Amino acid sequence: MGRDKATAGFQGGTLIETVFDTVKMVFDDITIVSSMHDSLGGIDVPVVDDIIPVQTPMVGIATALLHSTKQRVFVVACDMPLVSRESIECLIGAPGNAEITIPMVGQYYEPLHAVYSRSCLPHFLRLIGFHRLKISGVFPYVTMNVIRDDPCFRNARGDLVFMNVNTAEELQRANTDPS
Repeated sequence: MGRDKATAGFQGGTLIETVFDTVKMVFDDITIVSSMHDSLGGIDVPVVDDIIPVQTPMVGIATALLHSTKQRVFVVACDMPLVSRESIECLIGAPGNAEITIPMVGQYYEPLHAVYSRSCLPHFLRLIGFHRLKISGVFPYVTMNVIRDDPCFRNARGDLVFMNVNTAEELQRANTDPS
């Protein structure tokens, strides 16, 4: 996108404020992982720096697990403005004790809208040490509860809640209310 996505303008606020406002409807204990911010205006939660200076989702997830006092952590990217309370509750309410509870739509996992157990942390750290930074690299080492094509993963317009914003054009399109 050529600039900080978290603070990009979105529907009168920022992308991260939009995601935060949704997440706080479900959770009281929220931490933001960012190597770009010490704090974020209007969001009064801890902001922690990535455990190593490598900006990848895997490092962000490992950082979240390392800093959490909870056994399970819901992870969502700051550039997913369509995330919904229903999609989060769908995952955290899924039965079973898998180490990762993750959505799958078609043939694609959505690792940045998933629940991770702290027991995943050693696997993430080992892979980071080998500079193998794809989240899917941890999948063979953990138990997974894959939630496939659930209706809770779409909003009222039918859009996937996992839509992320990577370009200025996508941000503009996401900012447009088609109704």
